[in-house]
Amino acid sequence: MEEILAFISQFDGAQDVFLNGCCYWFAHILQTRFGGEILYEPSDGHFVTRIDGELYDIRGNVTGEYGQQQLIYWANYAEVDPSHYKRLVRDCVLKEGD
Repeated sequence: MEEILAFISQFDGAQDVFLNGCCYWFAHILQTRFGGEILYEPSDGHFVTRIDGELYDIRGNVTGEYGQQQLIYWANYAEVDPSHYKRLVRDCVLKEGD
């Protein structure tokens, strides 16, 4: 956990970017660097990464904030809500939306 938090701290100053439109990409960075899985929280429209049972985003460990939320595995989201998945890919992953 300390290694993850130390890594996240290197992005100090980028919170606004990764909390407003690029949270998928920070989740992807964390998954690439530390493993784990990307999860989507539909009511906030926010992506987090679960690593060793803890949830992380640009703010650090957000398990307390998102641990009780209805999180959906991003890898399965296309099956959960296909039309919303397509919009998320367009807007958050490919960044092609308005």
